Amino acid sequence: METPDKILFVCTNQRLAKYGKESCGDHGASDIAEHFRRILKMRGLKANLRASATGCLGPCNQGPHAVVMPDNIWYSGFSIDDVEEIVESHLVGGKPVTRLQSSPAVSPQASEEV
Repeated sequence: METPDKILFVCTNQRLAKYGKESCGDHGASDIAEHFRRILKMRGLKANLRASATGCLGPCNQGPHAVVMPDNIWYSGFSIDDVEEIVESHLVGGKPVTRLQSSPAVSPQASEEV
């Protein structure tokens, strides 16, 4: 398997309701991660670009969150409707979608992950 040029990590953390706090999973993050994978596969980009579901990336109440590595570009609060724009503009075109960018999230340990 080839090493991809870029990997997009999408937080799909789902907190239990008993904790009373939102999480990326509450904002459709699993569907978003799957949509990224489907688009990359459909466009024949999986050899150089990957989308991977991951655990907590930061403050879940501002989710969903994603980070593109090695670019270290963070996205927060986007929706499934923004996926194609992120793929086309950033992953393919190399130009981050500035309106969806955020600062790097705090470490998962600091965000009280559950």
